[in-house]
Amino acid sequence: MATASPRRAAARVPRAVTAEQAARWAVGGAVVLALVLGRLEGGFAPVRWAPAGIALLWAAPIAWALTRRTPPSRGVLVALGAYGLLTAWTLASVLWADTPGRALDAAGRTAVYGSALALALVPRWPHASLRRLLGLLGAGTVLLAAVTLWRVVHAPDPSASFIDGRLIAPAGYVNAAAGLWTIALLPLVHLAAGGARHPALRVAALVGAGLLLQVALLSQSRGATLALVAAAVVLVALTPRRGAVLLALAAVGGAGVLAAPILLDVRGAPSVPLLAARLDRAGEEVLIALGVLAVLGVAWQAALALLPPRVRGGLSSPRTGLVATAATVLVLLVAVVAAVGNPVSWAVDRADQALSSDGYAGVPAKGDRLTGSLGSNRGDMYRVALGALRDHPVTGVGAEDFQPVYLRERRSTEAPRYAHSFPLGVLAGLGVVGGLLVLVALGTPVLLALRAMRGRSAEVRAGVAAALAGFAAWFAASAWDWTWEFPALTILAFVLLGAAARATDEEGAAPSAELRAIRERARAHGVAVPDDAPRAPLLPRTGRGRATALALVASALAVSVGLAALGLASGFLRHGTALAGSDPRAATVAFDRAARLNPLESDALLSRAIVARRLGDPYAWRADLRSALERSPDDWFARLQLGLALAADGQLRAAFVQLRRARELNPRQPAIQETIDALRDGEQVDPATVEAQIAGLLNARLQPVSP
Repeated sequence: MATASPRRAAARVPRAVTAEQAARWAVGGAVVLALVLGRLEGGFAPVRWAPAGIALLWAAPIAWALTRRTPPSRGVLVALGAYGLLTAWTLASVLWADTPGRALDAAGRTAVYGSALALALVPRWPHASLRRLLGLLGAGTVLLAAVTLWRVVHAPDPSASFIDGRLIAPAGYVNAAAGLWTIALLPLVHLAAGGARHPALRVAALVGAGLLLQVALLSQSRGATLALVAAAVVLVALTPRRGAVLLALAAVGGAGVLAAPILLDVRGAPSVPLLAARLDRAGEEVLIALGVLAVLGVAWQAALALLPPRVRGGLSSPRTGLVATAATVLVLLVAVVAAVGNPVSWAVDRADQALSSDGYAGVPAKGDRLTGSLGSNRGDMYRVALGALRDHPVTGVGAEDFQPVYLRERRSTEAPRYAHSFPLGVLAGLGVVGGLLVLVALGTPVLLALRAMRGRSAEVRAGVAAALAGFAAWFAASAWDWTWEFPALTILAFVLLGAAARATDEEGAAPSAELRAIRERARAHGVAVPDDAPRAPLLPRTGRGRATALALVASALAVSVGLAALGLASGFLRHGTALAGSDPRAATVAFDRAARLNPLESDALLSRAIVARRLGDPYAWRADLRSALERSPDDWFARLQLGLALAADGQLRAAFVQLRRARELNPRQPAIQETIDALRDGEQVDPATVEAQIAGLLNARLQPVSP
């Protein structure tokens, strides 16, 4: 049998590395998708993240199938296996959660995040590819920040973007908005400190980092500030370019200090017109600070170009970095001692403020919020979360089912849906089992990233350090808040983690024995052969492999259908809420569709019940309330509403049963006891008045300014 010539054989060699490059492009698409979600309220609602989740859900297995010639390491398989079990355990918590609809929502979001992590773990990340990924993340985030700043500065009425004088755009929540900028800020500092190849790109990265810091200051997020400090420590500790990184951090921080007085003064505006005026001034100050950064960046790059190569090499040497780090630590220590006295006592006092103080009583009502008291109700939330873990150590109370527990046990007047801490929220909701799975699923890629730095080039180590710093910014903020719930932030963080775990000096796959033989024969005839490995078929050839692949496809289809149902239900719920005031009958139809699409969620039924009451249909009012309670028996508001419905029907004995149960579920809600007292006195209670009273307590905290 005649054999093909080496030239023809070489021409037929497929390009497996092309598939790996395509996987990296898919990861870049995930970054763009996350930034689009960032513009859409952080992607918080299922109607936002479900379509993106379906795309990620299919991109990850397809990328794995196309790159099977570069098999994943054992650590990658361990991480993905643990994350898969975490998703399954989250879904299983539907069985024991008080509000199973929220547990189902949590399972869907967890699956989406896992898809992003799996996709980033598919290809290897040579330093050039990792640099481009960090550049895409930085450029996209800077563009989003610039658009956000321009919109709020030029808006005739910027109040929709502010609560308490603090910027909530584009995520709709102060700490999530600031957290979005901090994830990309440290990677940009890395690019400015030599990570970008061209001097002009380094200057652009420096200016971009300055813009992110200054837009973040408009939110005055204490959690994001602490997270940024922690991430900066990670970057400085891991990068081989400590001197350049510290210099870039100093420049960005100096520009932030220059603009801070005016940016922080925005919160002091006593009215919306003055808020707009102060925003105009803040926009001008940002431009000045960025101009200063640009001049400093250009001057530094010009000075570097004039220095002899030996001197430039000395500036990036480990010894120079060590000296710069020691000098920075000394300067910071002196500054802290001069500002606060004993830093240990100061830190202890601040921790006590954060965890043990009387809520927000010590927090300044206007102006600078970052240097004041760290007081909040988080200490009370953490107490309840630990109590839930103690009472349900193995299973927890159900994924994201924190609110019913907190309402029963709280000492504050807040009613948070989440525990305001990702680790404690996982432990309270999913128990020790969930905590261990999270530790393995996220801890393993971190260990892989640290191992990837061993023996690698300086470019790889610096890139991994930047990626881990971005992930650390997200994790530190999530440890203090509920930013895990915003897909825009978590997808970006997981992409950075996955890329860091797979960083390498290698540009392509190791050639197989078959390809090496082809190369040798081709080179003997003077033919160049691509330095690639042959591509594996999309589906395995073995029966067992095909069965596994088909099972994965079936699972992906099932999850896709579930995500689509969650997204549609969320969309109909939002649509019905928007129509409730103007077209209650159309709103009823929307709520009905939402309830059918998500058979575990009670919010649509509860909303439909309220609309039925407004339409004068007491039978539908009571029927929908009972249906809502069948789905969420411990919903205090549904119990309150049912008590009001029964009282309106003259069934006072049954009404008191429901109202007392509502009081047990939420003992610190004054409207419940006031309703009970009024009914005991024979008074008529208007449900609309009760609803307005409850809503007023919340709306008082959501004003754009603090007059």
